[in-house]
Amino acid sequence: MEGLYMGVSFFVLLALYVLWAARSAGYLRGPKPLSRAQRTVLARYGLHYQRLRPAQKPRYERIVSIFVNDKEWVGAGIVVTEEMKVMIGACAAQLLHGFEDVELMHFDRIVVYPDSYRSHRSGRLQQGEVRPRVGMIIISWHDFLQGYTHSGDAHNVGLHEMAHAIWFENTIINGEDHFLHPPFLQKWNELATIEIANIHAGEHGFFRDYAGTNDAEFFAVAVEYLFERPLEFRDARPELYAHLCGLLKQDPATVLSLN
Repeated sequence: MEGLYMGVSFFVLLALYVLWAARSAGYLRGPKPLSRAQRTVLARYGLHYQRLRPAQKPRYERIVSIFVNDKEWVGAGIVVTEEMKVMIGACAAQLLHGFEDVELMHFDRIVVYPDSYRSHRSGRLQQGEVRPRVGMIIISWHDFLQGYTHSGDAHNVGLHEMAHAIWFENTIINGEDHFLHPPFLQKWNELATIEIANIHAGEHGFFRDYAGTNDAEFFAVAVEYLFERPLEFRDARPELYAHLCGLLKQDPATVLSLN
């Protein structure tokens, strides 16, 4: 029995040492707090952040900090400023603040172009894209700003590309996967299939035609509508709206009605 106690004590001490070493190395530390200047940018330009209750803001700020400080930022013909990082990070937080631990950890590189760019793969002009194989999110800064300048037209490249990142992250096995609640996701896919079929059939629908491209694009477009036209979305497609709110663990229409 004494040997058993000694063995247990050894493993307890070993676990404590590993915990101490991990914390000392920075692995268990929280994200670096936003600076005063970064908070000023967030408070000034983060429209969704401004609408949150005080208790909801720390989680939002944490996600912004992770994007600003822990992601790799690459300027493609442009210098990526702290303001750009905060605003793009705030866009990610807009979608993720309903989750406790989701940080889009697979997507560790964010590339910013000054304007629409020509894809080397398709040759088409792009406003943004997500490349899951290399963990990259690409954003045109001009089009990103346009998305928030015209905040009621359900065209927002930031929300669209972050929605793609969420869609892919959910299936990438990395310890952060399958965070989209399976029952909600199953029903969402059933409803989305019907909507996509209606778009292909030329029937008048609520969403723009591009939503009918495939299930990933439908999700991304629906997210744009969720945050930019939530009341109309809820009235036009109440079941679809409810399931998207369930997937993202937040209801923008409720947030809007409280302000």
